[in-house]
Amino acid sequence: MPPQLEPEISSLETGALGILHLRRYWDKHRLEVEGRLDKRNLHAEYGLDFTLMNGLGLGIVEPADYLFQRRPDFPAFERWIVEKLGGAPEPGLVARLNDMVRRHLEAAPRTFPLPREGIDEPVLTEQDLAFWEENGYVILRNAVPVADCRDAEAALWAYLGMDPQNPESWYTGDHQFWISLFQHPALSKNRAAPRIRKAFEQLWGCSDVWPTVDRSSLNRPARDGVHLSGPSRLHWDVSLALPMPFGVQGLLYLSDTHAEQGAFRCVPGFHRRLEEWLNELPPEQNPRDMDLEHLGAIPIAAQAGDFILWHHALPHGSSCNHADRPRVVQYLKLFPHDHGRHPQWK
Repeated sequence: MPPQLEPEISSLETGALGILHLRRYWDKHRLEVEGRLDKRNLHAEYGLDFTLMNGLGLGIVEPADYLFQRRPDFPAFERWIVEKLGGAPEPGLVARLNDMVRRHLEAAPRTFPLPREGIDEPVLTEQDLAFWEENGYVILRNAVPVADCRDAEAALWAYLGMDPQNPESWYTGDHQFWISLFQHPALSKNRAAPRIRKAFEQLWGCSDVWPTVDRSSLNRPARDGVHLSGPSRLHWDVSLALPMPFGVQGLLYLSDTHAEQGAFRCVPGFHRRLEEWLNELPPEQNPRDMDLEHLGAIPIAAQAGDFILWHHALPHGSSCNHADRPRVVQYLKLFPHDHGRHPQWK
Protein backbone atom coordinates (compact mmCIF):
# COMPACT_ATOMS: atom_id res chain seq x y z
CA MET A 1 0.00 0.00 0.00
CA PRO A 2 1.40 3.47 -0.86
CA PRO A 3 2.04 5.84 2.06
CA GLN A 4 -1.07 7.66 3.25
CA LEU A 5 -0.71 11.44 3.05
CA GLU A 6 -2.65 14.53 3.99
CA PRO A 7 -2.72 17.32 1.38
CA GLU A 8 0.01 19.88 1.92
CA ILE A 9 -1.83 22.63 0.06
CA SER A 10 -3.58 25.10 2.35
CA SER A 11 -7.23 26.11 1.92
CA LEU A 12 -5.95 29.68 1.62
CA GLU A 13 -3.94 29.00 -1.53
CA THR A 14 -5.57 29.95 -4.84
CA GLY A 15 -5.06 29.56 -8.56
CA ALA A 16 -6.01 31.59 -11.61
CA LEU A 17 -9.66 31.86 -10.54
CA GLY A 18 -8.71 33.25 -7.12
CA ILE A 19 -10.97 30.80 -5.24
CA LEU A 20 -9.92 29.69 -1.77
CA HIS A 21 -9.87 25.96 -0.92
CA LEU A 22 -10.19 24.97 -4.59
CA ARG A 23 -6.54 23.85 -4.91
CA ARG A 24 -6.78 21.85 -1.69
CA TYR A 25 -10.01 20.23 -2.95
CA TRP A 26 -8.23 19.24 -6.18
CA ASP A 27 -5.19 17.94 -4.29
CA LYS A 28 -7.31 15.76 -2.02
CA HIS A 29 -8.94 14.12 -5.02
CA ARG A 30 -5.55 13.67 -6.69
CA LEU A 31 -4.23 11.82 -3.66
CA GLU A 32 -7.44 9.80 -3.35
CA VAL A 33 -7.31 8.66 -6.99
CA GLU A 34 -3.73 7.55 -6.41
CA GLY A 35 -4.75 5.64 -3.28
CA ARG A 36 -2.56 7.86 -1.09
CA LEU A 37 -5.08 10.07 0.75
CA ASP A 38 -5.12 9.84 4.53
CA LYS A 39 -8.74 10.70 5.35
CA ARG A 40 -8.54 10.40 9.11
CA ASN A 41 -8.24 14.11 9.83
CA LEU A 42 -10.25 15.42 6.88
CA HIS A 43 -13.81 14.60 7.90
CA ALA A 44 -14.47 18.15 9.09
CA GLU A 45 -13.73 19.42 5.58
CA TYR A 46 -16.64 17.55 3.98
CA GLY A 47 -19.04 20.43 4.53
CA LEU A 48 -16.53 22.89 3.08
CA ASP A 49 -15.99 20.77 -0.04
CA PHE A 50 -19.75 20.34 -0.41
CA THR A 51 -20.48 24.04 -0.09
CA LEU A 52 -17.68 25.12 -2.41
CA MET A 53 -18.69 22.84 -5.28
CA ASN A 54 -22.39 23.60 -4.95
CA GLY A 55 -21.68 27.30 -4.44
CA LEU A 56 -19.80 27.36 -7.72
CA GLY A 57 -22.87 25.85 -9.41
CA LEU A 58 -21.21 22.53 -10.19
CA GLY A 59 -22.57 20.14 -7.56
CA ILE A 60 -20.47 17.29 -6.23
CA VAL A 61 -21.05 14.57 -8.83
CA GLU A 62 -19.53 16.01 -12.01
CA PRO A 63 -16.34 17.48 -10.49
CA ALA A 64 -15.55 14.23 -8.67
CA ASP A 65 -16.19 12.19 -11.84
CA TYR A 66 -13.99 14.50 -13.90
CA LEU A 67 -11.11 14.38 -11.42
CA PHE A 68 -11.35 10.60 -11.18
CA GLN A 69 -11.63 9.95 -14.90
CA ARG A 70 -9.24 12.57 -16.28
CA ARG A 71 -6.79 13.12 -13.40
CA PRO A 72 -5.97 16.67 -14.55
CA ASP A 73 -3.40 19.07 -13.17
CA PHE A 74 -4.83 22.03 -11.32
CA PRO A 75 -4.80 24.54 -14.24
CA ALA A 76 -6.71 22.01 -16.35
CA PHE A 77 -9.25 21.59 -13.55
CA GLU A 78 -9.80 25.36 -13.42
CA ARG A 79 -10.23 25.45 -17.22
CA TRP A 80 -12.81 22.67 -16.96
CA ILE A 81 -14.74 24.69 -14.35
CA VAL A 82 -14.83 27.72 -16.66
CA GLU A 83 -16.03 25.54 -19.53
CA LYS A 84 -18.77 23.90 -17.45
CA LEU A 85 -20.02 27.25 -16.15
CA GLY A 86 -19.85 28.97 -19.52
CA GLY A 87 -17.33 31.49 -18.22
CA ALA A 88 -15.29 32.37 -15.17
CA PRO A 89 -17.26 32.79 -11.92
CA GLU A 90 -18.40 36.37 -11.35
CA PRO A 91 -16.21 38.42 -8.97
CA GLY A 92 -19.12 38.81 -6.56
CA LEU A 93 -19.54 35.02 -6.31
CA VAL A 94 -15.80 34.52 -5.83
CA ALA A 95 -15.83 37.08 -3.01
CA ARG A 96 -18.80 35.37 -1.34
CA LEU A 97 -17.18 31.94 -1.67
CA ASN A 98 -13.91 33.19 -0.21
CA ASP A 99 -15.73 34.81 2.68
CA MET A 100 -17.53 31.52 3.27
CA VAL A 101 -14.24 29.59 3.32
CA ARG A 102 -12.67 31.99 5.83
CA ARG A 103 -15.68 31.84 8.12
CA HIS A 104 -15.78 28.06 7.85
CA LEU A 105 -12.15 27.85 8.90
CA GLU A 106 -12.29 30.45 11.65
CA ALA A 107 -15.76 30.39 13.22
CA ALA A 108 -17.08 27.88 15.69
CA PRO A 109 -19.73 25.48 14.32
CA ARG A 110 -23.32 26.43 15.01
CA THR A 111 -26.18 24.24 16.22
CA PHE A 112 -29.21 24.30 13.93
CA PRO A 113 -31.92 25.31 13.65
CA LEU A 114 -31.10 28.80 14.81
CA PRO A 115 -33.84 31.08 16.20
CA ARG A 116 -36.13 32.21 13.40
CA GLU A 117 -36.25 35.85 14.43
CA GLY A 118 -35.01 38.30 11.83
CA ILE A 119 -35.99 36.36 8.68
CA ASP A 120 -37.54 39.00 6.42
CA GLU A 121 -40.61 38.34 4.26
CA PRO A 122 -41.30 34.77 5.44
CA VAL A 123 -43.18 32.45 3.10
CA LEU A 124 -44.08 29.76 5.62
CA THR A 125 -46.93 30.83 7.90
CA GLU A 126 -47.18 30.11 11.61
CA GLN A 127 -49.58 27.30 10.70
CA ASP A 128 -47.03 25.93 8.22
CA LEU A 129 -44.30 26.01 10.84
CA ALA A 130 -46.52 24.29 13.41
CA PHE A 131 -47.30 21.60 10.84
CA TRP A 132 -43.58 21.22 10.19
CA GLU A 133 -42.77 20.80 13.87
CA GLU A 134 -45.48 18.17 14.26
CA ASN A 135 -45.03 16.23 11.01
CA GLY A 136 -41.49 16.94 9.86
CA TYR A 137 -42.57 18.01 6.38
CA VAL A 138 -44.44 20.88 4.81
CA ILE A 139 -45.62 21.84 1.32
CA LEU A 140 -44.74 25.28 0.00
CA ARG A 141 -47.48 25.98 -2.53
CA ASN A 142 -46.66 27.89 -5.72
CA ALA A 143 -42.98 27.93 -4.89
CA VAL A 144 -42.08 28.28 -8.58
CA PRO A 145 -44.21 29.57 -11.48
CA VAL A 146 -45.76 26.76 -13.49
CA ALA A 147 -44.13 28.13 -16.66
CA ASP A 148 -40.70 27.64 -15.10
CA CYS A 149 -41.62 24.06 -14.21
CA ARG A 150 -42.70 23.43 -17.78
CA ASP A 151 -39.35 24.76 -19.06
CA ALA A 152 -37.40 22.52 -16.69
CA GLU A 153 -39.54 19.51 -17.54
CA ALA A 154 -39.04 20.12 -21.27
CA ALA A 155 -35.28 20.29 -20.72
CA LEU A 156 -35.32 16.92 -18.99
CA TRP A 157 -37.41 15.26 -21.68
CA ALA A 158 -35.05 16.61 -24.34
CA TYR A 159 -32.00 15.42 -22.42
CA LEU A 160 -33.50 11.92 -22.20
CA GLY A 161 -34.50 11.93 -25.87
CA MET A 162 -38.08 11.04 -24.96
CA ASP A 163 -41.41 12.38 -26.19
CA PRO A 164 -43.75 13.28 -23.29
CA GLN A 165 -46.73 12.53 -25.56
CA ASN A 166 -45.46 9.13 -26.70
CA PRO A 167 -45.52 6.54 -23.89
CA GLU A 168 -43.52 4.06 -25.98
CA SER A 169 -40.55 6.42 -25.89
CA TRP A 170 -40.52 6.40 -22.08
CA TYR A 171 -39.25 2.82 -21.98
CA THR A 172 -36.49 2.97 -24.57
CA GLY A 173 -32.78 3.10 -23.81
CA ASP A 174 -31.28 2.46 -20.40
CA HIS A 175 -32.98 5.22 -18.39
CA GLN A 176 -34.06 4.01 -14.98
CA PHE A 177 -35.03 6.81 -12.61
CA TRP A 178 -32.36 9.47 -11.97
CA ILE A 179 -31.58 12.17 -14.51
CA SER A 180 -28.01 13.45 -14.36
CA LEU A 181 -28.60 16.77 -16.11
CA PHE A 182 -27.06 19.40 -13.87
CA GLN A 183 -26.20 22.42 -16.01
CA HIS A 184 -29.28 23.95 -17.66
CA PRO A 185 -30.72 27.47 -17.39
CA ALA A 186 -34.20 26.23 -16.51
CA LEU A 187 -32.90 24.07 -13.65
CA SER A 188 -30.64 26.87 -12.43
CA LYS A 189 -33.56 29.29 -12.42
CA ASN A 190 -35.54 26.99 -10.14
CA ARG A 191 -32.56 26.68 -7.80
CA ALA A 192 -32.62 30.46 -7.45
CA ALA A 193 -36.38 30.68 -6.79
CA PRO A 194 -36.88 33.31 -4.04
CA ARG A 195 -39.75 31.51 -2.31
CA ILE A 196 -37.78 28.27 -2.04
CA ARG A 197 -34.78 30.11 -0.64
CA LYS A 198 -36.91 31.90 1.91
CA ALA A 199 -38.51 28.66 3.12
CA PHE A 200 -35.12 27.10 3.77
CA GLU A 201 -33.96 30.27 5.50
CA GLN A 202 -36.93 30.04 7.84
CA LEU A 203 -36.35 26.38 8.71
CA TRP A 204 -32.60 26.74 9.21
CA GLY A 205 -33.01 30.11 10.96
CA CYS A 206 -30.21 31.42 8.75
CA SER A 207 -30.17 33.67 5.67
CA ASP A 208 -26.72 32.66 4.38
CA VAL A 209 -27.69 29.45 2.59
CA TRP A 210 -26.38 27.78 -0.56
CA PRO A 211 -28.35 25.71 -3.11
CA THR A 212 -27.34 22.22 -4.17
CA VAL A 213 -26.84 21.28 -7.79
CA ASP A 214 -28.61 17.95 -7.65
CA ARG A 215 -30.25 15.42 -9.93
CA SER A 216 -33.82 15.25 -11.17
CA SER A 217 -35.94 12.16 -11.70
CA LEU A 218 -38.55 10.69 -14.02
CA ASN A 219 -40.76 8.16 -12.25
CA ARG A 220 -42.39 6.26 -15.10
CA PRO A 221 -45.63 4.28 -14.80
CA ALA A 222 -45.23 0.60 -13.95
CA ARG A 223 -45.30 -1.55 -17.05
CA ASP A 224 -45.90 -5.28 -17.50
CA GLY A 225 -45.90 -5.67 -13.75
CA VAL A 226 -42.46 -4.07 -13.39
CA HIS A 227 -42.12 -1.20 -10.94
CA LEU A 228 -39.84 1.50 -12.30
CA SER A 229 -40.04 3.90 -9.40
CA GLY A 230 -36.38 4.03 -8.40
CA PRO A 231 -35.66 4.18 -4.65
CA SER A 232 -39.20 3.33 -3.56
CA ARG A 233 -37.93 1.54 -0.46
CA LEU A 234 -38.15 3.84 2.54
CA HIS A 235 -34.71 5.04 3.53
CA TRP A 236 -32.61 7.84 5.02
CA ASP A 237 -29.95 9.90 3.24
CA VAL A 238 -27.99 10.69 6.40
CA SER A 239 -26.08 8.80 9.07
CA LEU A 240 -28.31 7.33 11.77
CA ALA A 241 -25.66 7.79 14.46
CA LEU A 242 -27.06 9.76 17.38
CA PRO A 243 -27.42 12.59 18.02
CA MET A 244 -28.59 13.26 14.47
CA PRO A 245 -27.91 16.85 13.34
CA PHE A 246 -30.70 18.99 11.92
CA GLY A 247 -31.17 18.87 8.16
CA VAL A 248 -33.77 19.76 5.54
CA GLN A 249 -34.26 18.15 2.14
CA GLY A 250 -36.57 19.16 -0.66
CA LEU A 251 -37.99 18.44 -4.07
CA LEU A 252 -39.94 20.47 -6.62
CA TYR A 253 -42.81 18.89 -8.50
CA LEU A 254 -42.36 19.80 -12.15
CA SER A 255 -45.56 17.96 -13.08
CA ASP A 256 -48.94 17.72 -11.39
CA THR A 257 -48.69 14.61 -9.22
CA HIS A 258 -51.48 12.73 -7.46
CA ALA A 259 -51.01 10.08 -4.81
CA GLU A 260 -51.01 7.10 -7.21
CA GLN A 261 -48.57 8.75 -9.63
CA GLY A 262 -45.34 7.74 -7.96
CA ALA A 263 -45.62 10.57 -5.43
CA PHE A 264 -42.98 11.29 -2.83
CA ARG A 265 -43.83 9.65 0.47
CA CYS A 266 -42.56 9.91 4.02
CA VAL A 267 -43.45 8.89 7.58
CA PRO A 268 -44.97 11.97 9.25
CA GLY A 269 -43.65 12.84 12.67
CA PHE A 270 -40.90 10.22 12.74
CA HIS A 271 -38.25 12.88 13.40
CA ARG A 272 -39.72 13.16 16.91
CA ARG A 273 -39.48 9.44 17.66
CA LEU A 274 -36.44 8.32 15.68
CA GLU A 275 -34.12 8.24 18.68
CA GLU A 276 -36.53 6.16 20.76
CA TRP A 277 -37.09 3.78 17.84
CA LEU A 278 -33.36 3.31 17.31
CA ASN A 279 -32.74 2.69 20.99
CA GLU A 280 -35.39 -0.03 21.06
CA LEU A 281 -33.68 -2.06 18.32
CA PRO A 282 -31.46 -5.00 19.29
CA PRO A 283 -27.78 -4.00 19.21
CA GLU A 284 -27.08 -6.34 16.30
CA GLN A 285 -29.96 -4.99 14.18
CA ASN A 286 -29.09 -2.67 11.30
CA PRO A 287 -31.95 -0.13 11.14
CA ARG A 288 -31.50 0.21 7.38
CA ASP A 289 -32.35 -3.46 6.96
CA MET A 290 -35.66 -3.11 8.78
CA ASP A 291 -38.97 -3.30 6.96
CA LEU A 292 -40.13 0.29 7.44
CA GLU A 293 -43.45 0.00 5.61
CA HIS A 294 -45.39 -0.56 8.83
CA LEU A 295 -44.29 2.85 10.15
CA GLY A 296 -47.09 4.58 8.26
CA ALA A 297 -45.63 6.32 5.20
CA ILE A 298 -48.05 8.48 3.22
CA PRO A 299 -47.82 9.76 -0.38
CA ILE A 300 -47.72 13.55 -0.82
CA ALA A 301 -49.78 14.72 -3.79
CA ALA A 302 -49.16 18.24 -5.10
CA GLN A 303 -49.22 20.41 -8.20
CA ALA A 304 -46.50 21.55 -10.57
CA GLY A 305 -44.66 24.37 -8.82
CA ASP A 306 -45.28 23.04 -5.31
CA PHE A 307 -42.20 22.30 -3.20
CA ILE A 308 -41.97 19.65 -0.47
CA LEU A 309 -39.54 20.19 2.39
CA TRP A 310 -38.84 17.37 4.83
CA HIS A 311 -36.69 16.77 7.89
CA HIS A 312 -33.99 14.30 6.92
CA ALA A 313 -34.80 12.13 9.94
CA LEU A 314 -38.01 11.02 8.18
CA PRO A 315 -37.90 7.69 6.35
CA HIS A 316 -38.85 8.61 2.81
CA GLY A 317 -38.84 7.45 -0.80
CA SER A 318 -40.79 7.49 -4.00
CA SER A 319 -43.77 5.25 -4.59
CA CYS A 320 -44.79 2.96 -7.41
CA ASN A 321 -46.42 4.88 -10.25
CA HIS A 322 -49.81 3.31 -10.95
CA ALA A 323 -51.01 6.20 -13.15
CA ASP A 324 -50.65 6.78 -16.88
CA ARG A 325 -48.24 9.75 -16.68
CA PRO A 326 -44.70 10.00 -15.27
CA ARG A 327 -43.89 11.98 -12.17
CA VAL A 328 -41.16 14.54 -12.90
CA VAL A 329 -39.31 16.26 -10.04
CA GLN A 330 -36.21 18.35 -9.42
CA TYR A 331 -34.32 17.72 -6.18
CA LEU A 332 -33.05 20.79 -4.41
CA LYS A 333 -32.01 21.91 -0.98
CA LEU A 334 -30.33 24.97 0.51
CA PHE A 335 -28.02 24.75 3.48
CA PRO A 336 -25.67 26.83 5.66
CA HIS A 337 -21.96 26.39 4.92
CA ASP A 338 -21.27 24.87 8.34
CA HIS A 339 -24.12 22.37 8.31
CA GLY A 340 -21.64 19.53 7.68
CA ARG A 341 -19.33 20.21 10.62
CA HIS A 342 -21.31 18.09 13.04
CA PRO A 343 -19.28 14.93 13.85
CA GLN A 344 -22.18 12.65 12.93
CA TRP A 345 -22.93 14.24 9.55
CA LYS A 346 -22.70 11.73 6.73
